[in-house]
Amino acid sequence: MKRLFSFVLLLTAIFLQAQAAPMADDGKTFLENFYQKGAECFFDGGFVRKNLTKKALAYLHDNYDYDDDTGEGLATWLFYQQGGWDLGDFKEILVEKVTANTYKVLCHSHFNEDVYEYPVQLTLVKVGKDWKIDSIKPGEGHLIPSNPGITDGSEWSVGSLSYTAKVHANKTISFTAMSEGEELSFRLTPSPSKKNEYVLGEDPDAEGFNPFGNTPRACLIDEDGYKLLCLYDQKGLLQNVLDGKAIVSAAQEAKSKWGAQLQGRYTAANGEPVVIDWRSLTVGGKEASLDHLLFNDHVTGVISVTGNNRLKGQWEAVMTLDGITLYEVAADEYGMFYRKGRKETLKWARNDFPRFNFASAFLLNDGQFRKLKKSTLRIMRNSILAQNGYRFQSKDLQDYFSKCSWYHPLSSNDEVTTNLLERLNIELIQAEEARPDDDRFVTEE
Repeated sequence: MKRLFSFVLLLTAIFLQAQAAPMADDGKTFLENFYQKGAECFFDGGFVRKNLTKKALAYLHDNYDYDDDTGEGLATWLFYQQGGWDLGDFKEILVEKVTANTYKVLCHSHFNEDVYEYPVQLTLVKVGKDWKIDSIKPGEGHLIPSNPGITDGSEWSVGSLSYTAKVHANKTISFTAMSEGEELSFRLTPSPSKKNEYVLGEDPDAEGFNPFGNTPRACLIDEDGYKLLCLYDQKGLLQNVLDGKAIVSAAQEAKSKWGAQLQGRYTAANGEPVVIDWRSLTVGGKEASLDHLLFNDHVTGVISVTGNNRLKGQWEAVMTLDGITLYEVAADEYGMFYRKGRKETLKWARNDFPRFNFASAFLLNDGQFRKLKKSTLRIMRNSILAQNGYRFQSKDLQDYFSKCSWYHPLSSNDEVTTNLLERLNIELIQAEEARPDDDRFVTEE
């Protein structure tokens, strides 16, 4: 009796498990295999006859005039081409069940840089143990133009990171990057009403962290030789800019920009002239080699000076309103730098050249300006305007720039013009000035 009772329980458990487990949709599987194998053999006659009923073959023959007497050659056109001519390589299909054995299929194929989308509704029947296509109801196909500014496989740099874009058939675009072994990812969805505008959000197909969670809107700028993706927060403030035309790697680009921000002529606290160039640092006429150190491809702000002058060693370089402060540093066992105590103050020595000229020379998407005090950021932002002859109303700005021999205000601010790069840098700095102090990491004393 116990054995019988156990057997009944076993049967009940098997029955409940079968009820709980979803049944595999073998009709959907058939269609996915049909398209995959069909694309490989170009839906030749033998393949079509094997997988279509006589009713479906007759439909092809009766409804379409083509160069195949049996109508079977039309299957190629019907399943993923338009008008009888080739629309490029077969890309993917999406199979969705409608009712019973009827399925809606979206066929995508490459056409130059665009994607051709072709819908067709298919009804299946079982012939013996095999499925066959019994009826065909084609829809109207159309091209899905690719975005000329964001192409599949393109690279987009911000700071020391490089994101790779993947354009999907539904027009959404995934961006992925690796940072210190961690995957970063986000996805853009085109705005239905505004050209080159996107909604930025999580990528449902990726496990990576979205570092731009506070920037729900993106705008593509593809003009004047620039290809930029601008990311805005909920208040409309520009937070980041991804550069789609970086010539070198993102890490090297960031390193080059940081080096350019340090270059110039300075005076040390003891009166010695100091010249910082891309590859050298000269103190009191004694030249030494200079290198900008990276950590996991990220700019550290640390320079290494090797040669015959008193600044030989490793220094953290911190930009200031009046110049640069150098803090002597050493690396710990993990490769992180810490300040040792000694520091050198270098004061900008050129009254005839803007301290923040670099803000008008290249895009500030390396993020180094975010380490500065807000008072310094204010001068940096307005220096861009001052170089274009802007006449200031604020007394502190009048006093500061009137002492600069390079400043030549125009008779009217209506005559002031700024280029795209300058306007974006102004927006980036303004957004940083608007951030709460608690959310900022400032290294300037």
